[in-house]
Amino acid sequence: MEKDNYKIKRLYMADWLDLKAIRLEALKQDSQFFLRRYEDDRLEGDAFWQKSFADAALVDRAIFGLYDGNKIIGMGGISPDQDYKNAARLGGGYISKAYRGQGLAHVLISARIDWAKANPAYDCIYLSHRRGNKPSQAVAEKAGFQYVMDKNIQWPDGQNDAEWVYVLKF
Repeated sequence: MEKDNYKIKRLYMADWLDLKAIRLEALKQDSQFFLRRYEDDRLEGDAFWQKSFADAALVDRAIFGLYDGNKIIGMGGISPDQDYKNAARLGGGYISKAYRGQGLAHVLISARIDWAKANPAYDCIYLSHRRGNKPSQAVAEKAGFQYVMDKNIQWPDGQNDAEWVYVLKF
């Protein structure tokens, strides 16, 4: 999928350095919205990052990268939901700050939705975000996700806050 000079591609083992770069950027820039901490992931060795692709090579999950030419500027994953049967879960969505406000988050979420719809194991997709994450809320609602519930969780920054959960049925 392409939009102007941008492209989205599914990431594979050969792309692990790209994933590491964008994931560490995401955790450093917007750590309050992720379930892992920059301080932990930056210390991880190569095997940790490569394992992401051992898991992603399975047919029920994928990691996508958003590129401006050869530069990775965004990411997003999809995997089986732990709580619901026949459901996928979106996670790890991020767009570099310099590229926000151009509709690229919608392009990235659409690629993952299309991938899930083509996978016969899934009949819906869940996603969640921390309360107050207005950009994630806007992207979810524009893509057709419906708010389901919120639950209090402890985030890696030590704060207890609501996690808002959405579903898209197909």
